[in-house]
Amino acid sequence: YMSAFADLSPPRRISDHELNEVVRNLLKYKQQAVHSNPETVAVDAAHGVAFHRGLGASITPSETSPYEKYISSDALAEFAQSAYSKSNIALVASGPNSAELSKWVGQFFKDTPTGNASSKYNVLPSVASKYYGGEQRIASKIGNAVVIAFPGSSAFGTAGYKAEASVLAALLGGESTIKWTPGFSLLSQATKGFNQLRVSTQNNAYSDAGLFTVTLSGQADQVGAASKNVVDALKKAAAGEVASEDIKKAIALAKFRALESVQTLETGLEATGSGLVHGNKPYQINEIAQALEKVSEQQVKEVCYFFLSTLLMSWC
Repeated sequence: YMSAFADLSPPRRISDHELNEVVRNLLKYKQQAVHSNPETVAVDAAHGVAFHRGLGASITPSETSPYEKYISSDALAEFAQSAYSKSNIALVASGPNSAELSKWVGQFFKDTPTGNASSKYNVLPSVASKYYGGEQRIASKIGNAVVIAFPGSSAFGTAGYKAEASVLAALLGGESTIKWTPGFSLLSQATKGFNQLRVSTQNNAYSDAGLFTVTLSGQADQVGAASKNVVDALKKAAAGEVASEDIKKAIALAKFRALESVQTLETGLEATGSGLVHGNKPYQINEIAQALEKVSEQQVKEVCYFFLSTLLMSWC
């Protein structure tokens, strides 16, 4: 445990030559990777249109963004001081000796600061995320993508958690769960005639909000035509024109995905820590499974109808 806690000790001040020779170059490579994928660009833009600030801020700035002023020793030191504070840390362990664990926690965390509320680099802002919505088109040479987005469910353990969003994501789908077949989800059926098209549905859950996205990418003519079919499928689900058996399959798939997401010790501990930091509640897979089992056909219909009333579009 000692080496693990040593890695969590207060960060040292980074030198200028490390910034210039390592950090800046790595950021450039990250930018090239992110902005060469039309799906990533479109989803990132959808977050910006949806939330403007906070969740709307890109994790990886574009190559034209004036980010250089933020990459300095002083700026990183202030950010590290805000990030490495008691309110932003959750310690989760599996199978250690309690006495030894307490010893190392006391040694490496006793001087952890409480955080500076006035810092402009606060990791957990006090202002809640606000959904705006809208539409955006981006001229691009890297490919074609459309994102249809809605205000989704926040993470488990938070006030905005909606289990029905996960069920709807499984119901809509797009990517086949069965090899060599188009799949049986609503969107896979709605777009099975488009061979040069990729469709995926995702509920991006955060600490106080979520963004439910349906992403289409591929040839421009197929993306445009299939987008209409996607909206028609959403209207079908909102009208309750979905078989009960399909809802049951979606619930089972949502439960499987929830279990799969924490099937390893590392991912389970990470999910538990995230739940403690953001919602003061550990990740409880049994409670999530129970919540999914209780989702009714009416709830799926209502959440889909709500999504359609807050439609957001992002084209790349």
